[in-house]
Amino acid sequence: MTATPHVTGAPAAALTRRAWLSLLGFVLTFPLAFLVGEGLASAMGYEVGDAQPTWAVAIAATVPALVVFVLPAVLAVHFGRQAVRLGDRRARVPMAIAVVVAAGFVLTNALAPLLGG
Repeated sequence: MTATPHVTGAPAAALTRRAWLSLLGFVLTFPLAFLVGEGLASAMGYEVGDAQPTWAVAIAATVPALVVFVLPAVLAVHFGRQAVRLGDRRARVPMAIAVVVAAGFVLTNALAPLLGG
């Protein structure tokens, strides 16, 4: 008997666990993204509830906020891909969840001004 399968499986399982734990980052980055977006808009002279900012201000405030929010998805995909590469197909689940949550948030924020929200 050799321990080769366990040696290969242990790092993959740890990477899968890290992918799952990365999803917890959304709890932190959700309010942080709003702070970044509203803070940048305020720094450019627009307060919450004031007139609609210009497109340049909206993009300058929204893009960094979206980048902040997407960071846990980047981590989940990074760890998940490594785990899949080592043979743990279960890591596809946290990757898919992270991509769906991040894409949904980005699309919601990107389409809101176009749809009058």
